[in-house]
Amino acid sequence: MSFFTRVKAFIASPAGRRINLWFSFFLFWGAIASFIPYLSLYYDSIGLTGTQIGTLNSVRAALSFITAIAIAFLSDVLRRRKLVFILAIFGMVILLAIFPYMASFITILPIIALYSALQTPNIAILDQETLSILKNPRDYSIIRVGGSFGVGVITLLTGLIIDRPGVPLTAIFYVHIILLILLYFLVLALPDSQNQQQQGKIPSTKDIVDLLRIPGFTLWLGIIFLFGLGDAAMINFLFLHIRSIGGSASLMGLATAFSIAGEIAGYYLAQRVQRRVGSRRMIILAFIFRIFWFVLIAFNRAPLLVLPIHILNGIGFSLVSAGSVAYVNERAPAHIGTTAQGVRSAILIRLSGVVGSLIAGFIYQRSGSTRMYLIFAVFSIISLLLAALLRSADRRREARLNP
Repeated sequence: MSFFTRVKAFIASPAGRRINLWFSFFLFWGAIASFIPYLSLYYDSIGLTGTQIGTLNSVRAALSFITAIAIAFLSDVLRRRKLVFILAIFGMVILLAIFPYMASFITILPIIALYSALQTPNIAILDQETLSILKNPRDYSIIRVGGSFGVGVITLLTGLIIDRPGVPLTAIFYVHIILLILLYFLVLALPDSQNQQQQGKIPSTKDIVDLLRIPGFTLWLGIIFLFGLGDAAMINFLFLHIRSIGGSASLMGLATAFSIAGEIAGYYLAQRVQRRVGSRRMIILAFIFRIFWFVLIAFNRAPLLVLPIHILNGIGFSLVSAGSVAYVNERAPAHIGTTAQGVRSAILIRLSGVVGSLIAGFIYQRSGSTRMYLIFAVFSIISLLLAALLRSADRRREARLNP
């Protein structure tokens, strides 16, 4: 047997597919981390105004909410998740190659809109492809943690690259392109998931309506949305809060690293937690970590203590991420699984991000970061109670249906 034949056979094996998926998450989230955090800096470097930068970021968030669902639905209809993913990567590479030559707001707007339309749906597609390939869906968190490692490693490497004298900010485009090309070859090597091809029913818009009518499903999406509101408040104003208590720019970067460390730990724990308490309790547990984070960060006045506190943020996010993916996978019919994951990710990451940023900004402007975080702590306690009541109602309903 030749070397290439053995490699191909290994990639097709269960162990090979798991390794491939782990590195696919590593490259996918690492590619995003090499680009999105630095995009506003790039806009500023080419002379865009604050209003223009805010508009571009808002358009990206709003459009990606719509396309995350629409393209995920298309991949279910076509029953070709892998093909849609590959075409999206190819389109992103083309747009990124053009992007540095667009030097005005008007020319950048359609490019970033198209990029966002292609980038965001891949979250749901990669999640569902992983769930379809794995024999045990509970192993999802062990694979998904590759994305957390990717964010940590690639963010650091990208920062080191653009900090070098003479390296322009346009380097972020080329780092992003290289990572996407590597991801393209990894995804290309993945075997097609047979279960999507074998599904007899082609999804329709009626299936989406029926999905949202599943008892408790829409309410749990609401709970996920509430978590995302707090996440937006944490992300958008943390560095300002660190500065207000005397923290440095280096401490801000370290806080991100500690959060990623907590995220990695959380994903490793998620498999055991899900097996013991189930997906809904995982989401509730995520709120507990988030409440402690809000309270501790609000009352803390020692800059260095931000680091261990911020580990709680990473654990909370990983638990709600893994828990919500598992919940949707348990409830949604297989033939519309990618669409369901697209709805989940669009609500958790995009819709709640836009709304949460507006709410947090309003409170911050009038009350400052300390009071804002305390208000969100109370808000998270209320959300936790709602989630616990919803789970209790679910259990009663399930007991009636299965006496």
